[in-house]
Amino acid sequence: MTNRTRVIVYKLAAPFVVATLGLATASCLDLTEHPITGITDSFYASPQGFSAAVSASYEELRNFYAQERGLTVTAFGTDEFTKGADGSHKVINDYTAGLNGDESFFRDSWRGFFRGINTANTVIDQAPNAKVSDAVRTGAVAEARFLRALYYFDLVRMFGAVPLQLKATEGPQTEASRDDVAKVYDAIVADLQFAETNLPDVQKDYGRATRPAAEHLLALVYLTRAAPGDMAKAADEAKKVINSGLFSLLPKYSDLWTFGNEKNAEIVWSIQFTGDPLTTGPGNSSHLYYLMAYELFPGMQRDLANGRAFKRFRATNYLLNLWDRTTDTRYDDSFTNVYYANNAASIPKNADGSLKFQLGDTAIWMPGVEITAAARASHPYTILTPSQYTDAAFPSFNKKFIDPFRLTVNDVRGSRDWYMMRLAETYLIAAEALMRDGKPDEAVTYVNKVRERAAKAGVAKTAMDVTAADLSIDFILDERSRELAGEGMRWFDLVRTGKLLERVTLYNSAAAKNIQPFHVLRPIPNEQITLTSNTFPQNPGY
Repeated sequence: MTNRTRVIVYKLAAPFVVATLGLATASCLDLTEHPITGITDSFYASPQGFSAAVSASYEELRNFYAQERGLTVTAFGTDEFTKGADGSHKVINDYTAGLNGDESFFRDSWRGFFRGINTANTVIDQAPNAKVSDAVRTGAVAEARFLRALYYFDLVRMFGAVPLQLKATEGPQTEASRDDVAKVYDAIVADLQFAETNLPDVQKDYGRATRPAAEHLLALVYLTRAAPGDMAKAADEAKKVINSGLFSLLPKYSDLWTFGNEKNAEIVWSIQFTGDPLTTGPGNSSHLYYLMAYELFPGMQRDLANGRAFKRFRATNYLLNLWDRTTDTRYDDSFTNVYYANNAASIPKNADGSLKFQLGDTAIWMPGVEITAAARASHPYTILTPSQYTDAAFPSFNKKFIDPFRLTVNDVRGSRDWYMMRLAETYLIAAEALMRDGKPDEAVTYVNKVRERAAKAGVAKTAMDVTAADLSIDFILDERSRELAGEGMRWFDLVRTGKLLERVTLYNSAAAKNIQPFHVLRPIPNEQITLTSNTFPQNPGY
């Protein structure tokens, strides 16, 4: 006897395609249909249920940002980072045939963002019936529309035309179609304009969407859409954040990455993690991926202070050489170039049996320039020069990622907040928009504001200044890397500026021979195509 079990999905489920599973069995089974969730409209009508739905709308942020998936699809295959020694999903960096609709990182992103959209849609749909005040209702809808806009912005940047669903999905659906990119952007802009009008400047619960967050995101949306008039709109939105008086650049770049300082004057909006394993979800796992295998060297072992090295992302030579290290603090504030001995058992010994160096002494030094073999041999510790870097041994990129307060040395759950938007980027958005709008003299003032903060002690801030004549898309991209490298933006930046192919070809040797023009879009997940009853087209080239 052949039996079928059907998946029944109610609200808060992923939209569009819900598969019917065919199971061939040898005997009859009890296949009584049970709903996956019993949540009903009356639950959402209650203040507690409505509030829970709003909170649930944020959940997909923590499943993508500060996780390997989100970092991989934004760092790999760019000019900033290439593949390290370990890990899977290297096809995303290399642009080989494995980069297709079966790649799980794109499938899971598609699923997750649409799940977040559907949850936000539920809040919006249920708001008229919620037993809450008008002010609470309007604020909740504004949060939901902000999040829906963010999820759709990520989708349209990754996949191009996607299904535009502005109502919650309440049951199985087998048909879907791709809406024009322009239509999706119109919906994103409308959501963010509503959020900008109805969100407060500051939320009682830190981490919820705010008016400045909506303005910052809307500026980036205009910058990316680049329709007629959008550059002026992007600059105007960015200036609202800059001139609000709510934020300021921290005095030093390194202050941003001090553990415990995630709530600071520069942060426009961030995603929250905690040290409580019961509430932090997957935790911020970004501390794992940018580190070299320091524990394999003499005098070293894995510890909390230096992190658990997954060796996923290795900085390209382009990134390593991007800063003027004599004047700019941001290289030293972003990379680890010295490791200090923490393992007496593996410290090498002299001929007389004495240790070549002691605990706490330098064990590994990466000077960033070539030095002679004789000079290296004159030191008791390991010296790694650029020509000696490998996929396992390279300068570790730390920034805010390193997390020495995890529960154990092997714990993957970090507790640091993830910066989604900070004022330095708002300045750079304003600068790019003004430059592209033919106003380089005004644009350069915003660039120099960011650069002056990065001046080393003893270097005049004005020595960091550039002129309007220095500005170009390439310069803006370089400055965004100097300031924002590794913060989950680079692939989007390169596509937005039309520089993905050029810069990957120049600076990422593992990807250069394979990247093609069609790679400016990601592949539509094959499960979406095969489980849709009507024709659902794949992106060209895949």
